[in-house]
Amino acid sequence: MFSTRSDIFLESALVLAAGVALLTLLLLGLIVALRWRRAHELRRMRSFEKRWRPVLMAASMGPVDGALPALAGRDQFAFLKLWNYLHESLHGEASQHLNQLARRLKCHEAARRMLDARDRATRLLAILTLGHLRDDAARHALRSAAARPDTVLSLLAARALIQIDAAGGAETLFPLVVSRRDWDIARLSRILAPAREACRTLISESIMRLGQPARMRALELAAALRLDLPSRHLVLLLRPGEPPEAIAASLRLVRHPQHVPAMRALLGHADWRVRCVSIAAIARLGEPADVRSLARLLQDEQWWVRYGAAQALVDSPLLRPGELEELCATAGPEAKGILSHVIAERSLA
Repeated sequence: MFSTRSDIFLESALVLAAGVALLTLLLLGLIVALRWRRAHELRRMRSFEKRWRPVLMAASMGPVDGALPALAGRDQFAFLKLWNYLHESLHGEASQHLNQLARRLKCHEAARRMLDARDRATRLLAILTLGHLRDDAARHALRSAAARPDTVLSLLAARALIQIDAAGGAETLFPLVVSRRDWDIARLSRILAPAREACRTLISESIMRLGQPARMRALELAAALRLDLPSRHLVLLLRPGEPPEAIAASLRLVRHPQHVPAMRALLGHADWRVRCVSIAAIARLGEPADVRSLARLLQDEQWWVRYGAAQALVDSPLLRPGELEELCATAGPEAKGILSHVIAERSLA
């Protein structure tokens, strides 16, 4: 009885050991296969770059008239990756020569097919390629990509649309620009810079019809692009009854002295943020008579307002020689303290 039980345990241990040994051999085989495959891929990529990098460099210098190496389907992704990398650092005729080479190799057709790939990296590369190629036939597909929830992919599609047609792309993208909160304004302004005039027209025509969130987005974009909006719109946007955020955003767009009276009225606005931006606007466009109004704000209850007024006065070309010293001598404790603070900052700078 005991002998039989010991045999069973021994047989089980042998089977388990054999299983472990087999599993170990399988893992070793898998590691060897993966290392071989990795080495093979590296050799193939080195061979690919050795063959295509000189062709791309030559294409960046001028048209390639001779026969081109065959581009295998499995090398399409690697070629477009290398082509886009070079394209990002070139402009003008060099970019055009690279585009001619890519079209000879039917890369525009391959990129359109890649737009439907499951792999996100492939779709991103396709969008980047179609933008550089200014492929008009892909415009509809890129519009759909720009509306997708993926922030990076949608912004890349927006950039491609602007590259293909700046004015048309801006018009297509405008509803998304004013509605998508995930599109950063600073990045958008860089993308839309080639369509600056088209954006000015679109914002000017629609600003008074937009709801509050969309209007704020449009004003922020106008400020980032340094656009000049029509005076008739700015007059309406600077009314004290408008939302404080919209007034503050509109004040950053004022570049003409004709709006100074409206800005003076906003120095006493109930919202301290509006008072702060009004001070900065008056400092840019005001007159010597505005020094007295700025000096009064040195006593404001909000520290940031006092600080802004002190900065405006210390840096202002409106002050007569010796007037700043006179202000410091006659000001109250709070005003004197904030003026001294700003003067100390300037002396350290």
